[in-house]
Amino acid sequence: MAIKILGAGLSGLSAAINLAKEGKKVEIFERKNQVGDHIRPNYQGLLRTHNDPMGYLKSYNLEPKFNLLRLKKGILCTRTRDIEVVLKEPIDFVLRGGKDSLEYGLYNQAKLLGVNFYFNRKMDKSGVDIVATGHFRCDMLAFGCIYEELDFPKDKFLYMHDDRYSPRGWYLYVTPLPDGSYKIVNCTSQPYVKKTKKLYYKAIKERKILKDIVRERKPISTFGGFGGCNFPKSAKKGNTLYVGEAAGFQDPFRGFGMNYAIESGYLAAKAILNGSDYDKLWKAHFKRRIKTDLYRRYAMVVFGDRAIEHVFRNINDGDEVDWYRVNPSGLKGTILREVFFRLEKFRHIRTGHW
Repeated sequence: MAIKILGAGLSGLSAAINLAKEGKKVEIFERKNQVGDHIRPNYQGLLRTHNDPMGYLKSYNLEPKFNLLRLKKGILCTRTRDIEVVLKEPIDFVLRGGKDSLEYGLYNQAKLLGVNFYFNRKMDKSGVDIVATGHFRCDMLAFGCIYEELDFPKDKFLYMHDDRYSPRGWYLYVTPLPDGSYKIVNCTSQPYVKKTKKLYYKAIKERKILKDIVRERKPISTFGGFGGCNFPKSAKKGNTLYVGEAAGFQDPFRGFGMNYAIESGYLAAKAILNGSDYDKLWKAHFKRRIKTDLYRRYAMVVFGDRAIEHVFRNINDGDEVDWYRVNPSGLKGTILREVFFRLEKFRHIRTGHW
């Protein structure tokens, strides 16, 4: 009997590949016309957990061919400063959407392994083994514009924390796109999501570095997307396993969800193959990471862009920056993580959002 997966996103594809590699018959049902059909081709950051993204993906049995942009030069913007830096390790930007994307590369790998795809198909969630349908609530939103050209180098990114435009520790960023154009994106979380577009244009109008980059140019298109996160007690309903954002696995701190999608899909496949407890697997694998994300979110809600000013206080133009070492460590870090995590959970109960 075939294992049925609902959704052909990163988490569903990750689960399908790992099941098919072990000889299981797998069927994926996708409501869209094709893989990645809901995403305009663009680069998105993949959190670094390995020395290289291909090594990271291979550790979960994923070997897709896709476009990757690695940037070491950047401009880090606080409310008061714009700092030109070089990163010790590059940030990896993965192409999402289109024929050269990560999901399409995984789709090709899955097809070679014999996974059967059924597009334009809807199914009841109770009739499948794995639900990988993506977000089910709006906790965070991104709005952006595509520009044909900007006064900005092709080998840099811009990352800005300014609560006037991205409230309570969220951010705005600029990156190049595969066709030579650029995107500028503003990200916010609840309760500010309805103001995201207005705050975007406010930033373009008021913040000098953005005014100098855009000048009088008009965008050729706009886009947006939202995500939802949760801290579930269980990612199962009966015998059905929920993966990725369908389970609520998302980063509430910065909205990085690709790692959670890939890893939860892998763990769901492992649970089915070994007859093990899926909840125990994902909690052992990344419960601590979720707690860290939530403690960071609480810190940003309380301190906002002042926290970023503090983190970047000793960084100056031309400095080399280790992007991945900005968190308190040792006993201090452990205590802060636990206290802020509990406070964020309490705040979520009070407000209904992270």
